[in-house]
Order: sequence, then structure tokens, then C-alpha cells
Amino acid sequence: MDEKTKKAEEMALSLTRAVAGGDEQVAMKCAIWLAEQRVPLSVQLKPEVSPTQDIRLWVSVEDAQMHTVTIWLTVRPDMTVASLKDMVFLDYGFPPVLQQWVIGQRLARDQETLHSHGVRQNGDSAYLYLLSARNTSLNPQELQRERQLRMLEDLGFKDLTLQPRGPLEPGPPKPRVPQEPGRGQPDAVPEPPPVGWQCPGCTFINKPTRPGCEMCCRARPEAYQVPASYQPDEEERARLAGEEEALRQYQQGVPAGHHPQQPGGGGLLPLH
Repeated sequence: MDEKTKKAEEMALSLTRAVAGGDEQVAMKCAIWLAEQRVPLSVQLKPEVSPTQDIRLWVSVEDAQMHTVTIWLTVRPDMTVASLKDMVFLDYGFPPVLQQWVIGQRLARDQETLHSHGVRQNGDSAYLYLLSARNTSLNPQELQRERQLRMLEDLGFKDLTLQPRGPLEPGPPKPRVPQEPGRGQPDAVPEPPPVGWQCPGCTFINKPTRPGCEMCCRARPEAYQVPASYQPDEEERARLAGEEEALRQYQQGVPAGHHPQQPGGGGLLPLH
């Protein structure tokens, strides 16, 4: 291949990338050069998936401690960024207020669609930055209430308001048992200590099997060990199963020649 042909192929490829990325200046420069050289070209539209068809999005996730992991997400190009945040919140527990998405080299807004950011085919990429909960007014009660509302909306229940449960109506008074002389009130049974580990940053009590803080993403203390007798609840079992499935999909779906950075230090919560 002579130098002129090689240069023409490079300029044609640069033109393709510039048009796809919306770079008018580079596209104009390449087109002018190709026209001056009278290079024979065949311009053809590249087939795309329908905006309503599921595709796999390659997401690089970074937390407040600069720990990074790369994952796959199944999305639709016509999804809004707000819907994407809801999906991540329901699946992985990260509140939308802590999610900051960068797609197509610009900050994505809630009302924008993935298609408008150039997400149109399998393998397109995006970046998710997880902010620290300490920089927000979020507390565990609000987090739980928001998660419940999102789950109800996902099931089709709209315009609902969750009210905290108040005290039950008082029942009939129980007859008092006469106490033996000389015996005082029985000692109150102390409440068992909460099971889990306390975050050294925000003091939130996390479930034993969680490797990073649910509120601020800080890593679990290295000295902490999950009690041998501890039995994960249904939510934890579902999360652990999801992590195993995500790892399997991740190992099967890494593109050839792509080497994403593995999570460092355990600070980032495993996602699927």
C-alpha cells in the first residue's frame, strides 16, 4: 500500500469518527482533503439498533475513594438518565442523588435520553461517579423510604406517599399481677446489639456481608469478620447472588484487548 492510499484511508476513518461524534471542524477538514485528492468514496449509513431495543452498556464506576470497577448494564437507548438512575438504585442500592453520569464526554441531565448522548449500540460506554453521602442531607430513613417508593413505582404504583407507622391503638389494660413482698420490678431485658459493622466515616451500621458502606461507599474495616453463625437475610442473599452473576457476565463479556481496572481496596460496593 502506497503512502497516498494509506493517508486516504486514515482520513476516511477520521471523517467517519468525526461525523459520528458530531465534530464538524474535523469532519470538514477531512472532507476537504479527500475532495482535493479526488479520492473515490462510498458513503453508507451504519445500521443501528432501534431506540427501544435492549443493548449492553459498558459502564466504568468510580466511588468517592477513587476505586474503580467496570460493569455491563442492559439498557435501551430511549431511556432517560433519570430512568437509568432509578434502575441502578433499585438493582444496586445507590440513591439517584449520589449518582453523577458522564456520557459522550459531557455531564448527563435527568431529562435527556441515552440516545441523545450517542448510546445506540452494544458496547457503547458511559461513566458513573458515586458521590459521598456525607455531602448530602441523605439519612438512612430517607434512603429506605426512597427505595420503597422506587420499587412501588417500578411495579406500576404511581403517586403514592408512604406514611410512617404510628403507635397502635391501645388495647384493654392487662390485669396487674401482684408482686411478692420484697421483690422489685424485674430488670428490663437489654436489646441485642445491632448485627453488622459500623462505618468509620459516617457511623452507619451495615449488614455483615456488605464490603462497602451503603451510605458513603467507604470500605469495610479490614479487621471485621462476618460472624460464623450469621445467616444473610433474603435481601442479602439476592445481592450476593447478583454479584456472582455479574462477575460471571463480566468475565464472559470483556471485549478483546480491553483491560478494565479492577476495584481497589474493596471500597466500591460490588455491582452487577
